[in-house]
Amino acid sequence: MKNILPEQRDFFSQIAELAFVNPFSKERERADCRVLRIPPGSMDLFQRVEQIQLVLEAQLQQLGPLADFRIDDFQRRDRNSIEYAWLFYQFHRFQQAFNQFIDAQRQFGDEPLELPFAVELVDCFRRAGYQDEELIKYIGLFYQLHRGFYFINSSLSGDCPSIIELRMRLWNNIFTFNPRWYLDYLLGRMEEFSTLLLGSTGSGKSLVAHAIGCSGFIPFDLTRRRFRESFTRSFQAINLAQFPASLLESELFGHKKGAFTGAIENHQGLFARCSANGAVFIDEIGDIDIPTQVKLLNVIQDRVFSPVGSHEKLRFSGRVISATNRDIEKLRKNGQFRDDLYYRLCSDVIVVPGLKQRLRENSAELSQLIAGLLWRVIANPNGDLVARIERKIHETVPRDYPWPGNVRELEQCIRRICLTGSYQVAERHKPEDRQILFALRESGAEISAQQLLKDYPEYFMIEAGKFVDI
Repeated sequence: MKNILPEQRDFFSQIAELAFVNPFSKERERADCRVLRIPPGSMDLFQRVEQIQLVLEAQLQQLGPLADFRIDDFQRRDRNSIEYAWLFYQFHRFQQAFNQFIDAQRQFGDEPLELPFAVELVDCFRRAGYQDEELIKYIGLFYQLHRGFYFINSSLSGDCPSIIELRMRLWNNIFTFNPRWYLDYLLGRMEEFSTLLLGSTGSGKSLVAHAIGCSGFIPFDLTRRRFRESFTRSFQAINLAQFPASLLESELFGHKKGAFTGAIENHQGLFARCSANGAVFIDEIGDIDIPTQVKLLNVIQDRVFSPVGSHEKLRFSGRVISATNRDIEKLRKNGQFRDDLYYRLCSDVIVVPGLKQRLRENSAELSQLIAGLLWRVIANPNGDLVARIERKIHETVPRDYPWPGNVRELEQCIRRICLTGSYQVAERHKPEDRQILFALRESGAEISAQQLLKDYPEYFMIEAGKFVDI
């Protein structure tokens, strides 16, 4: 048994705690800075991780050559902290390789690729004394952690408080607020935890859903040196607003050939396409009728469904993510959305902030959003182009413009500036419209939430599922 010094024990305990801290949180920055003994704000996350890796490698080498590292060489009281420190080191050692693999799998599509560095990674765990069952678990966890960070970080740019909070919420949604619980009890068992996304149209709910849905745990196949499926296959999405009520049941649950007029072949619905390791995203869930809500509730509750025209019982094992831009509380109050369905969808309710709120919190976020959105059009946009487009926006868009189309509108604004050199905003309602709204309120007249958003988008937004004045 190897003995370690008190100061080494303290260092490895700090790294072990660090391994379980949300990487998007202020707590993580403080923990990093304690390890490095630097003031907060002096380095970004990537710089801090790079420096911690250097210090951690030096500390591990003081215990002996890294190639000879074995977990069983340490006393029980030190084993946990040293093991987590070693896992933390290996996780970041393979970080670039995992990110390159995620990019490759994303481009390749639904067929799972062989992990190029699988032999090296497996050998690393075996030399450290891990049995196959353990190394399969940790390789799967490494892959999930890297995907979680990759998709959250790349999907949500910005430094305003609401976006910082949103990134933290998404990480907790995937790995829980206590990753030790996740590791010990919930790894690969998150299908019972649903997520409801609220926010106005164009705020990015589908990007948030994609980040969650592509970051689920996918087991590693040791024999074939690949993961059991591609994350591009594990995420299945549907926008209910695209289909008439008569076709919703078929799109959700599938149908058999001849089940109805026009059913000329078998059709797999959303739930049949979802794997045991996957997630379904049901967008615009606030728009479905009561009969479909009942059928949806039964599937989510019992995990069993039948295609239209069939008595065959199929099992659904994935996670459910849903979203709406409607006032869900008002729909429930008016009897348009069933309470029992709501309570099956709301294990976590996340509000996606609108662009107006984000710019109100941090006006400098506009340039970050421009740079991020330009990536979809131009590879490696330079700072000069970003500055020129931002200048054009300030020249042609009123300072108090509410951006009713949110980030989606900003994206089209950027494209139009690239094409025409300017952006003509939609005509805003006259000041007396505000007076009309107050008159409606005072008179007690009924006006639907949907109509308010349509006619007066600059005056209302959704926060925590409720319409509020802005």
